[in-house]
Amino acid sequence: VLDVPDSLLAALSTNANVAHVHGDRSVHASNFRTSIASGAFFARTDLGYTGAGVEVAVIDSGLAFNHDDLKNVTFFKDFTAAIPRLTRFDDFGHGTHVAGILAGNGKDSSGQNAGIAPGASLAVLKVLDRNGNGTVANVIAALDWVAGNYNQNGHNIRVVNLSIGAPVTESYDVDPLTLATKRIVDLGITVVAAA
Repeated sequence: VLDVPDSLLAALSTNANVAHVHGDRSVHASNFRTSIASGAFFARTDLGYTGAGVEVAVIDSGLAFNHDDLKNVTFFKDFTAAIPRLTRFDDFGHGTHVAGILAGNGKDSSGQNAGIAPGASLAVLKVLDRNGNGTVANVIAALDWVAGNYNQNGHNIRVVNLSIGAPVTESYDVDPLTLATKRIVDLGITVVAAA
């Protein structure tokens, strides 16, 4: 990722060493029809699937520091600030909402509102700011972190959740966000994204 003045874009785009030049697009929070349509309750109660032993990377707006239903957090990293905060936080709320759908333990509702996989652990990667906005560059940085750490230092990241959206401005075969996501899929990690 480079900051390039407009005056150098033409020269950069014609340089033989440059395959593509891409603008840094905005991304935003996105969710629609969550637990009602997911069948999570039946997967837990009828099939016994809880997500135990699986770590999910939640790439979103962060995670509230203290929430009774979300005690299974293994890692937090802030990609939004020049000087990132080390203690987990969510100044927009969407990431906490998504994390609860994924792996909330249901403590505050006596299990009634448990998440899809309450036994899963969470690696939380903050890429959206307090307004629910971010950049593709931040999302790619988070995906790069997953690629380098998914099976290192006690991590067992098997799923990446991207409940975010970005405008489509180019073909999937050259789009940097698509290529970074494909890299994760090629590692054998399931990627779930808002559509």
